[in-house]
Amino acid sequence: MKLKNAAIVAAAAALAVGMTACGSSASSTAASSVASSAAASSEAASSEAEAVSAEYTVYNTTGSTVTELYLYDVGSEEKGDNLAGENGLADGESVVITRDEDADKQSDVNYVLEFTTEDGETQSFETLHYETTPISLKNVDAAAGATPIAFAAPEK
Repeated sequence: MKLKNAAIVAAAAALAVGMTACGSSASSTAASSVASSAAASSEAASSEAEAVSAEYTVYNTTGSTVTELYLYDVGSEEKGDNLAGENGLADGESVVITRDEDADKQSDVNYVLEFTTEDGETQSFETLHYETTPISLKNVDAAAGATPIAFAAPEK
């Protein structure tokens, strides 16, 4: 991928030099823009190829302790470790969850965010994408709307 982008940048630069040598200033400016765009595209493509961690800052705004908190792949039977911790996640507390996936798989990842409060109510959000975002967990009454979470940090 990097070789292909380097070839595009080199070709655009060669075109810009060739047009400048022919004395075409308007064309030279256009070719220079093409070279700059190609270089920017090359940089963006190479940064996309680098793995970027997903980070979810999960805030407990349920009004009670979250005793269980899981983030796992959609379709998985294995939930992994309880991310609420040994003593649970008290109301008002937060936890940061990170995930690392290969860059070429990040767009295909979907997670389930599942949590259980101390009263035994379990809720889940089943279409969480690979991203960096704040998430506020809602109590059952507040979650009666579209989702049991909000993509926002609680107001202070």
